[in-house]
Amino acid sequence: MAGTIINLAQNFCGTNNISLLYPSGQFGTRKQGGKDAASPRYIFTNLPKLTWQIFHQDDMNLLCYLYEEGKKIEPEFYVPIIPMVLVNGAEGIATGYSTNIPQFNPADIVDQIWNRMKGEPF
Repeated sequence: MAGTIINLAQNFCGTNNISLLYPSGQFGTRKQGGKDAASPRYIFTNLPKLTWQIFHQDDMNLLCYLYEEGKKIEPEFYVPIIPMVLVNGAEGIATGYSTNIPQFNPADIVDQIWNRMKGEPF
């Protein structure tokens, strides 16, 4: 989980178009591609205001929440207002399959969504 948090907070060129977490500490450098991030016990993070614009507060009541030891924790999944997999890209491998989704400009994504909602072609 620490590796995922480090990747979500990295904000140097070549990582995220929109960082969902605020990096407080050494989350890696562009020179080493983030591999030189400090140990998780020495870095901290929190949610920037922009995150709550992507994951709208009014949608939180509609989500199915998970419970742990009788306490409500987090939603089963979050619903962003734009497809974050296109904003920040994705790369991974599974059994027999791999994926490599490049990053796209968030403004272009929003424009394309509006065009599709109006019934215009891509």
